[in-house]
Amino acid sequence: MLQKFTTVLSAAFGFLLLCSVALNDDGKAGRTGSPGELDCTACHNNFALNSGGGSIVLGATNMTGWEYVPGTVYHMTATVARSGNPLFGMGLEALTATNTNAGTLTITNSSTQIKSFTVNGVSRKNVVHTLNGGNTPDAKTFEFDWTAPNTNIGNVTFYYAGVASNADGEESTGDHVYTGSQVVTPALSTSILELAPDVEINVYPNPVTDMVKVDYALRDAERVAITLHDLNGRVVEQLMSATRQPGRHTEMIGGLDRFATGSYVLRTQLGDRTLERRVQIQH
Repeated sequence: MLQKFTTVLSAAFGFLLLCSVALNDDGKAGRTGSPGELDCTACHNNFALNSGGGSIVLGATNMTGWEYVPGTVYHMTATVARSGNPLFGMGLEALTATNTNAGTLTITNSSTQIKSFTVNGVSRKNVVHTLNGGNTPDAKTFEFDWTAPNTNIGNVTFYYAGVASNADGEESTGDHVYTGSQVVTPALSTSILELAPDVEINVYPNPVTDMVKVDYALRDAERVAITLHDLNGRVVEQLMSATRQPGRHTEMIGGLDRFATGSYVLRTQLGDRTLERRVQIQH
């Protein structure tokens, strides 16, 4: 009798543990539909993918033309919508051309979290929803940050999936799944040019509010000129021009808040070598 009671108690405990796991089983990593992965229809499979009149839309509030500048922090949004649904979820990855993590994903609020999923021995970072993080009617905008890689690594692809749920507690019935992808290319003027084996240039921060810093090194005394151009190549203003001695230098150029918000090209000329870096001025 005692053995039977112990067995029943163990089964009940196991059931409660299973329920506890299920109730806390919020966003799943590895369901974005990226290479080597499934999407959310692996569980929410009652309707055809991308059907039913809903959507998932990716946005980047401070990115222009889906081009990234190395090292820049972009505020991202993923909006899942379907009229009449009360609960939404999402998952997203940023991958290189070889399907490894590209840049850094950062959580900015309580509706999202970072989880990992391993594909072919590579751990991929995912932004996914938290439990009930998408508990809003008709649509939910999930927000997070993405820091672009510190150097130009080529194209980056965001893979993302969203669920519009009827909140009945049953994954396989009544939920719609939406997927998408977005290629983000390096801005044409973002690469750090190596001028000589021991000479490089770095421009930061980006976006710029008032002051920008330009780091570089010279092997010989040279004339240094920094000019600001619009995207059509026209000179907006020459910011500095001076002769610098050999060694490392940091030019601190302020007053950029006097220019209108928008995209510009910062051109740095060191003797006969030139770097053009696309910068975003924002107030």
